[in-house]
Amino acid sequence: MNTEIIGTLDGSFTLRNKYYGETYHSINGAVAESIHIFINLGLKLFERQDISILEIGYGTGLNAMLTFIENKRLGNKILYHGIEKYPIENEAFTKFVEHTSALAEITPEVATKFGEGWNEEIDISETFKLYKQKTDFCEFVPDRNYDLIYFDAFSPDTQPEMWSEENLRKIIDKLAPGGFFITYCSKGIVKQALRNLGMIVRRMPGPAGKRHVLQAQKNNQ
Repeated sequence: MNTEIIGTLDGSFTLRNKYYGETYHSINGAVAESIHIFINLGLKLFERQDISILEIGYGTGLNAMLTFIENKRLGNKILYHGIEKYPIENEAFTKFVEHTSALAEITPEVATKFGEGWNEEIDISETFKLYKQKTDFCEFVPDRNYDLIYFDAFSPDTQPEMWSEENLRKIIDKLAPGGFFITYCSKGIVKQALRNLGMIVRRMPGPAGKRHVLQAQKNNQ
């Protein structure tokens, strides 16, 4: 899948997927968007715990790398499982990391682990294990439970099948009681699908350029 690197309004960069015609992050600020949605509304709900995170739409690896950085302060022990049908090219990944100043505290050797080595579990550190799986989400069958889900697929307009209630059900079923599902998309069809699956759905203020995002919690019962 061909990609091109483009600047965003917070000074960070993202990649544009030429096939789908969509960017992997907001053009209003790639890093700001990721931190606001997935770190502040998701990861920061956990501290000093053993947690398992599932990301649908691994993309550039930005969410995973920012999770790794923030978790140095939070002190969780994390297993991070990323799903991606079309991994970006190594050259594009390297260029993206080099252009993203927010990732400067990750050494090149560690950054490489976030971009290469698919379908195998990698120890990023003593407290962060990464498993990047190259697979189609529509064919993905989860075999473990998760405490937190980052849902960062391309939009329902571009990939409606990714957001179907049937596909969401298989990962919500594996979400631990009290666990959280976080996504940038607040469309009515997504909210209704999550409610149909028994989730408590909260519409939260979005980052620059987006009014709302969704934070959904699984009932403890």
